[in-house]
Amino acid sequence: TEFFVEEGATLNFTMIHSWREDTKVRPVSAALVEDDATFVSNYICMRPARDLKMYPRAICRGRNSRANFNNLLYVTGDSSLDVGSMVKLEGANSKGEIISRTVAMDRSKVIVRGRLVGDNPKSRAHLECRGILQGDAKINAIPELVANSEGAELSHEAAVGKIAEKEIVYLMSRGLSRDEATSAIVRGFLDTSIMGLPKKLDKEIKGIVETTLGKL
Repeated sequence: TEFFVEEGATLNFTMIHSWREDTKVRPVSAALVEDDATFVSNYICMRPARDLKMYPRAICRGRNSRANFNNLLYVTGDSSLDVGSMVKLEGANSKGEIISRTVAMDRSKVIVRGRLVGDNPKSRAHLECRGILQGDAKINAIPELVANSEGAELSHEAAVGKIAEKEIVYLMSRGLSRDEATSAIVRGFLDTSIMGLPKKLDKEIKGIVETTLGKL
């Protein structure tokens, strides 16, 4: 898929995947963002494929251009996911953001990549990766910040680990079982509000998340 976001335009693209467990998937996409334009890409995977690899890219070529990538991943079984995003900032005052939320369970393996390239001295971008581990799952976060111009500001933060026991104990003290407490924390972690979706779409996606997590 190719996206061309012309001057002053805004494009919000949301992709929801619900794959068969034996599927191998290789989606490919790229976006070119012009002056005063915004590209937002939301990816949601609640039923992972056996093997998924994707690395969408956005080039912020225009002045005041912006690109955001938001990923919500709920990975179970023996699935293997390699999910990344790249934002290249070429225009003056161009901005980028990559946010990833991953819940990896059972024996799943997840690689979360993010690459920010600052080619303009007045470019700004932030990369955030957070993950929750359950069972024997593995998460490998690979951030890349490439500043090719003096003055470019790129930042990164990451946190991967199991659910803090004190959080579970607190919710259990409020009357929830351990399983209910764990489910509540995961639901809050996979909050679709990070995506800035239209209300109708946000409601539909929350319904999908609730249906999936209801099986926890």
